[in-house]
Amino acid sequence: MSTYEVEHGTADPASNPQAQRRRRPDLSTFFATLSEISPDPSHPDHRPHAVPVPGDVSAAFYSLAEAFEVMRRENASGGTEAETDGASGVEGNELITQMIQSLLSGADMPPREVEGVSEEFCDMLDRVPKSSLKPDQTCPICSNPFLEDEYPLVVKLPCHPTHIFDLECVKPWLRLRGTCPLDRVDFAKELREKDEARKKLVEEDDEEEWDGMYG
Repeated sequence: MSTYEVEHGTADPASNPQAQRRRRPDLSTFFATLSEISPDPSHPDHRPHAVPVPGDVSAAFYSLAEAFEVMRRENASGGTEAETDGASGVEGNELITQMIQSLLSGADMPPREVEGVSEEFCDMLDRVPKSSLKPDQTCPICSNPFLEDEYPLVVKLPCHPTHIFDLECVKPWLRLRGTCPLDRVDFAKELREKDEARKKLVEEDDEEEWDGMYG
């Protein structure tokens, strides 16, 4: 009887720990939907005052909730017994369940606009070097050990030095919701308030300039 390797021309995944690593769901549909309702301002077709249709916003929430549900099932069935029964696995399962519930709630009552952070915000997040990661550290969302990736892309959120995630897991949530999944610090709100304060200062400076011209 031929072996798995002979029949498929590859190594048996059961004998390869790296191959058993739980895969993340495809988020291309989510990001495609997100780009439609929150397009890049630098894009020539961008309409700065366009308001997305509520159904489209709702679709983005449902799309990410479905992707996280796939991830949650992988967490429950794809890990080792120690991972599944361990504290980190339980916490991760609870967190992603809460995130899914939040997304479904947002889908049922979608906001008028997407209130997440920008692509630039995600690009500017502090990267955690591989040398700083420990073997038992896992992503709070997908529950995968960071060091199972040969080239881990791990980021630290501004709210707390211990709030670190796989960028691939936390980025879609940040782009849609704009909050830290762990403590719900609202980065998007902070950025909007800073932007409004900056605009107010510019307007005040302009008014003073006009007053000086006609004083």
